Amino acid sequence: MKDLKDYSEDIYKCTKCGLCQSVCPVFEQTGLEAAVSRGKFTLLNGIANKDIEFTPKVSSYLDLCLNCNACTDFCPSGIEAEEILTTAKCEAFKKGFVSPVKRLIILFFNSKIFLHLIKWLLILYRMTGMIAITESLAKRSDKFGKKIKLLNKWIKVDINYNKLGRKTLNELNIVYFPGCINTYINPSVKNAVRTVFDVNGISYKIPDFDCCGIPARSAGDLESFLKLARKNLDKIPDNIDYLVTDCASCGSVWYMYAEVLEGRYKQKAFQVAEKTLNINTLLNKIDLFIPEYEGDKQIVTYHDPCHLARFQKVKEEPRKILEKLPTVDFVEMKESDKCCGAAGNFFICMEKISKEISKKKACNILKTHAQIVSTSCPSCNIGIIQGLLELDKDLPVLQPVELLAQLYLKS
Repeated sequence: MKDLKDYSEDIYKCTKCGLCQSVCPVFEQTGLEAAVSRGKFTLLNGIANKDIEFTPKVSSYLDLCLNCNACTDFCPSGIEAEEILTTAKCEAFKKGFVSPVKRLIILFFNSKIFLHLIKWLLILYRMTGMIAITESLAKRSDKFGKKIKLLNKWIKVDINYNKLGRKTLNELNIVYFPGCINTYINPSVKNAVRTVFDVNGISYKIPDFDCCGIPARSAGDLESFLKLARKNLDKIPDNIDYLVTDCASCGSVWYMYAEVLEGRYKQKAFQVAEKTLNINTLLNKIDLFIPEYEGDKQIVTYHDPCHLARFQKVKEEPRKILEKLPTVDFVEMKESDKCCGAAGNFFICMEKISKEISKKKACNILKTHAQIVSTSCPSCNIGIIQGLLELDKDLPVLQPVELLAQLYLKS
């Protein structure tokens, strides 16, 4: 990754037009100039010119960012704001300007021991009936009750894996990257992907991957990000046809590896990025099996994850899948591609702002009269559930591939 000084020209190039204000969810809630790229670039330009020092206060302004990339898409000067701000966070991390919470999150995702421990604790939590007990306790507390409900809804397993063979296996050589959430927190989407692969005759392998590294990257821990990138690339065979992801954030990271790696790892990162596909894109490439179904349809709306719509330019593919399903009556929501407010650790570190952004997303969802919300990112699940809970509403939140797997299981 470049140093912050390497972006001096781009930072200076900011025309101060303020267009980023019109698309920044954080600015919409706070009205703070430091929340938008223009304000942050003013600070970083001062640092580059040695007019001001890089202080913990400056670092705290960098945290007022969802990494949603909306400002980059709307910037008339074509400045890669997200890339520059991530580089600035790396500078802050080197100086030690990182909160204990972020350090704990990085430690958690860097350690398979911690991840496996959480996995088994959650399995016990589900099996011992603790969900029902904590739901009962949640009714006695508004503040902590919503946190309990958020956790319980997020870890609820909607799809169990069923091997439903239908077609002869095709010749595609696919590696599936399920990500940490699907592997250790909630296997529902992973179960759905495996079920859909089986029904459509898709053979696949799931190596023992590490975390993709996006928590480390978001916090500015470049060394951890590089370490995880190399580990994961070493587990990818050279002869794959596709690397398939279902998490929007994880999918974006495979395109980011080449930006920071050197030598043979950089070359391999480019090769793998060319073969990386989101599950929605893959399912639109194949002769997807859609069984007949004569039951009632449910109204479904779709939220675009920032890391899928903006970083990977995948917008129409999940909608095409939803429109194919005989169980779905698809309705578009207003501002479907506006951030849900979760944004990785943002919902933890900037809870108040995150909830306000999530509430606006939930309002747009409810206006569609949807019975189910669909999205393609486990982090967005949190944002959507959080917003609905703030409005005392409860809707299922499922990926398109989960709705497809449900259809297979019904038929």
